[in-house]
Amino acid sequence: MAHGRAASELPPCCAACELYEKDAPAQARHCLLIAHPTLENRRHLLTMPCNVEELLERRFRSHGPDVARDALVSWLEPAWDPEILRASFGNAPLDARLWLTSWPYLYLGRNAVRRRFRDSREQPWSEPPERPDPDEDDPTVPGRVLRALETVRAVDPVGYTMVVELMRGDFEVAAWRASLGCSDATVTDRKYLAIYRYSVLFFEVLESLDPEGRAALAARRFSPGDPGDGEALKALRTSLRRPALGLADFRDLYRRAASASLAALAQTDALGEESMGRFDGAFRRVLRIAEPGPR
Repeated sequence: MAHGRAASELPPCCAACELYEKDAPAQARHCLLIAHPTLENRRHLLTMPCNVEELLERRFRSHGPDVARDALVSWLEPAWDPEILRASFGNAPLDARLWLTSWPYLYLGRNAVRRRFRDSREQPWSEPPERPDPDEDDPTVPGRVLRALETVRAVDPVGYTMVVELMRGDFEVAAWRASLGCSDATVTDRKYLAIYRYSVLFFEVLESLDPEGRAALAARRFSPGDPGDGEALKALRTSLRRPALGLADFRDLYRRAASASLAALAQTDALGEESMGRFDGAFRRVLRIAEPGPR
């Protein structure tokens, strides 16, 4: 369940809890232990009636008890700065409903789930990529994940939901085919376009492009409503203050910027060559840019 999609009804354990801030305005009510996640408060939360251990077991029931235990260990990680942890919650409810959102997977259980897949030689290749292992201790990563996801949601709500489901391991082509009323191929293309957007945003690729190319790519692929070339050209003319810019020039700017973004994603400080070996063809297809010629 994605952030903001948890059940709206307050759980009974919170309603009866003396550490739930009931007197605050409706939108600001919260569990004091979650809103101030010091190590002491995180430990204290495990003794409360909401029973975090059971909620984590329920959250990761499809992955086995080992993943739930690893998630609990991550929750109690002493090195986790409370302010960074608090920021990672985003718009998730600050009460027992937190454990039913996407947050536990994104920040507590994802690495354990991946280890389980690696150990069983069932690597989930369709999941959204992220930084290599050496950067997992980077304290900026949680905030960047949230910012990337929120931007994808603003641009493409369907793609955002697909990315979250892929991260959780819940993505099912058949369910999306029925929901969208389209073919498997269309579902797959929407998935890869969402992964591309998330990757570009997470690795801050747009900032590495030349200004005109960045504006063209943003107008075509990072604007709400998935505008076509004509609409993107109008927006680009306005942002660049070039009212005479032609469609052919726009398409050339877009193709060069899109190709440059794939090259940036192939760098070692982004997805890397191995991952892009799997994604490059799919990304080029959904971006509608030609395959690179022979070198």
